[in-house]
Amino acid sequence: MSRWWAWFLPPPASRLCPLESRDGWLAIAIVGIGTGIKAFGAWLFLTPFDLTTSAWRFGFEVGQIAANVEAGRGFTIATTDGGAIPTAWASPAYPLLLAAIFRVWGAFTAGAADAVVALNCLLLGATAGLLYVFGLRLAGRRAGGIAAVLVLAQPGGWQFLAWAWPSHLLALALSLHLLALFSRGPRRARWGVGLGATLGFALLVDGAAIALLPVTLLVAARGGEARAAPWTLLAALVSLVVVLSPWVLRNQRELGVLNPLRGNVGVNLWVGNHPDNRAESYHGIRRSPWHDRSEARRLLERGEVAYDGDCRARAIDWIAEHPSRFASDTALRFSGFWLGEWWAGYGHIAWIYSFGHVALFALAASGAIRWRELGSGCLALVALLFSLSYSVTVHGHGRYRIPIDPVLCLFGALALAGRRVPGSGPVTSGEGERPAVESRS
Repeated sequence: MSRWWAWFLPPPASRLCPLESRDGWLAIAIVGIGTGIKAFGAWLFLTPFDLTTSAWRFGFEVGQIAANVEAGRGFTIATTDGGAIPTAWASPAYPLLLAAIFRVWGAFTAGAADAVVALNCLLLGATAGLLYVFGLRLAGRRAGGIAAVLVLAQPGGWQFLAWAWPSHLLALALSLHLLALFSRGPRRARWGVGLGATLGFALLVDGAAIALLPVTLLVAARGGEARAAPWTLLAALVSLVVVLSPWVLRNQRELGVLNPLRGNVGVNLWVGNHPDNRAESYHGIRRSPWHDRSEARRLLERGEVAYDGDCRARAIDWIAEHPSRFASDTALRFSGFWLGEWWAGYGHIAWIYSFGHVALFALAASGAIRWRELGSGCLALVALLFSLSYSVTVHGHGRYRIPIDPVLCLFGALALAGRRVPGSGPVTSGEGERPAVESRS
């Protein structure tokens, strides 16, 4: 296998650090400690937890869908006449989870807000525990520990701790899938099942996870023995279909389309590519039906499928007429995804969040370049593809980078933890630990 391919594939198992029984207990301890740290910070800085003061904080359309589910109207959007229309506007996992919270504590109540914040704390703690295992496998316990600390410390996780959005759940789901990508064993079919199942779960959290499909297929096809690749791919695709099938069949029954992702892809393309999108710092809300009454009437009159198709057609027509504008807007949104909204002077959020946003990206870039032997190209490609879906549609809020921030934290941990022995010796990951990889310098 060429060095080029090797950069985009996880390293073989022989180059990964082994997990010991104590590492499992350490990961569980990190989950508990991380959850406690987040909860204490929330209690200290975010009290009261009443998200009811902001529709955005309580998930906006996600919150409305969850409230309809809790009220017995199903996975729907409410209409102005008191009715409801079926929707696939959001992927189902988080609205259903939020609906369960509403069922216990009431819809949009202070008690539900407390539960949402507690859930976010738990999700961040679980992600930290998972990143400890991931970092340990790549470069030893010190790398794992630093990765967990970065997940808990990075400002984006604090900025959106008191928001009822699926961002933190998606971060955990993507981290789980990426760990599966780096965990191939001798039984390729079982590995393929794990790849498909974890990607399917991520897609049920947010359709944006489709960006990981090309990397998943690449790793499944090239990451093992050639004769086993077809079985790995088949197992991955079958398990992916099985996980997604209830949602897809529901959409066929309710909406008349086999929609495996979500029903607002065309809408997102339109709200980011319309004649006056520059006037709103790329937050993409001016032409959204949740903010524009004429667009809302179109949605309710035509139904979600027809309206989404109409938005897609309008966006494509506008892009075709203004290709240079689309290219410049996409480039600007791409830079904003990684560096924050510099064109707005970082004036819309506290400086500490913007500083952390940029600093984490710079640290991650250093780790990705330095640790090419560990398949950093695979993870970098995941991060790149994930950002493109937002760059061509609408940059939106900084919360859209949260799901991929664990990858940046992992790269940052590699940059901080490892030390390269001069000459052609090994790369070690801590005093007294076995070499994680062999140097190719």
